Amino acid sequence: MKTRLTLFILLLTTTISIAQNQQKNLNKLKLNIKKATSDSARIYHKIEFVKQGYKSDIDTAKIVLNEVIDFLNTSSTSKKYFQKSKVTALNYLGIINIKQNQLEASLKNYFAALDLSEKLQDSAGKSLSLHNLGMFFRKQREFEKSRNYFKEAIKIKEKKNDIEDLALSYHMLGVNYYLNKNLDSAFYYINKTKKLPCSNIRKSKANATIAAIYFSQKKYDQSIAIYNENINLLKRDTDLNELSIGYLNIAVLYNALKKYDDAIPYLDSAIVLANKLKNKDLLLKQYYSRSNLQESRKDYKKALSDYRIAMRYFDTINDIEKAKRITTLELNHKFEKENLENRLQLENESSKKKLYLIALICIAILSSVILWLFKKNSKQQIRLTQTRLQERELENLKAELALVTKEKELKNAVVENSIKQEIFNKTLNDIKSILKLESEQDRKTSLQSLTASLLSEKVVTNSDLKSYLDKVSFDFKVTLDTKYPKLNDREKEILCLMTLDLNATEISKLQNSTISAIKSSRSRIRKKIGVTSKEDIIKFINSAV
Repeated sequence: MKTRLTLFILLLTTTISIAQNQQKNLNKLKLNIKKATSDSARIYHKIEFVKQGYKSDIDTAKIVLNEVIDFLNTSSTSKKYFQKSKVTALNYLGIINIKQNQLEASLKNYFAALDLSEKLQDSAGKSLSLHNLGMFFRKQREFEKSRNYFKEAIKIKEKKNDIEDLALSYHMLGVNYYLNKNLDSAFYYINKTKKLPCSNIRKSKANATIAAIYFSQKKYDQSIAIYNENINLLKRDTDLNELSIGYLNIAVLYNALKKYDDAIPYLDSAIVLANKLKNKDLLLKQYYSRSNLQESRKDYKKALSDYRIAMRYFDTINDIEKAKRITTLELNHKFEKENLENRLQLENESSKKKLYLIALICIAILSSVILWLFKKNSKQQIRLTQTRLQERELENLKAELALVTKEKELKNAVVENSIKQEIFNKTLNDIKSILKLESEQDRKTSLQSLTASLLSEKVVTNSDLKSYLDKVSFDFKVTLDTKYPKLNDREKEILCLMTLDLNATEISKLQNSTISAIKSSRSRIRKKIGVTSKEDIIKFINSAV
């Protein structure tokens, strides 16, 4: 207990220290923005503010970026500096979009930044855009496409000799190979990262990936040693995202070693930081890990709560229709880019315009004839192929849904069985105690109380509840039907439950309603039968018999 309390205090102190240092830097940048005497200086300081602040205050960073882009879009200036600033702004807006799970907007901004950087021959902006596209498609698990973008970015960075950026792309390419289960290539690029004279934070991230590889090979002691070393480095830095990941990784390792109590504080710390960053990917992993951990500790109530939260994040992130829209957006971008290149080529060769036009008309006519013949012969085959593909996709979707549903049912069953066993044991002990009572009246009163308690604990169907009430409150229901015909079925059911000494909270559970709704119903009942708020409803009805 003391160890966990000490760890929590250290985490709180570290988080406060990091937040204070970062806030100090951001306040300084805000002051620079206010003091800027020119548009170029103001744009520069705003972009620097976003670079340093988007990980800790993503909403403010997004607002500032949109201000920058709006100014650059409406400004009449054509200076190359402003256009390069727009490339940077679009890239960071894409980063923020993807952290908020706005995937279509992210891809659109990355492509816009790439097109503008190519037009300006801006190698720095282009390498940043290519790197970001590599990150995007790696997240979508399109590893080959991701690697191609990373390698294009690396070619540019090697020529620029930008050590920090080059180390980043080497590392991310290594992670790509690791996720694709190509460990030899992963070690190769990660070790290239560590050999560069880059910053400690970059090396710590490379170490974290090596630790993850050791974990996948079940070399837990080596993995924990590297993660703990990195935690000490990250506590002195302002990268809350990496610190959150570091805590999560250590918790996963302790869970694998069945040291559950050691793992819980690290997971709690990771979730605190991920919530602050509003990082849905991290929150999904962390809540799911904590659910598994709580299940291992046999705390099924907490396990179920964390699992439900994780599933909400899962449903938000894995939107099938959204994935289709991303593919469409990418294809549209390629199509527009090809059309632009064709138009530029025609403009540059205006002297041959007539010749190209004649050739184009001939090709179009010939293509139309060929296409018509081809469609005539292959139309049926295309339909059959499309039908098979659709059936296969539907089968795959059904299988995935069945697996998810089965997993939820199994977990719910474990929790429900545990709760039912607990209620059974408690009820058995209560019955034994009642049997020991000497007075018949005491036993009768205790049994009535036990019945009411069981009704409030057990979730029953409407038909079960109605059947029970018909048995125990038959005479009372006859009185209600005879004397008070204005009452509806639900109000009569509430009065019957009140005869069992159930309070508003217990009745709300049985009727699957809220406490406030039950109280409102009781007020309406009083008005219908003419009972003041100070009188007992049940006594009033019984006295009227």
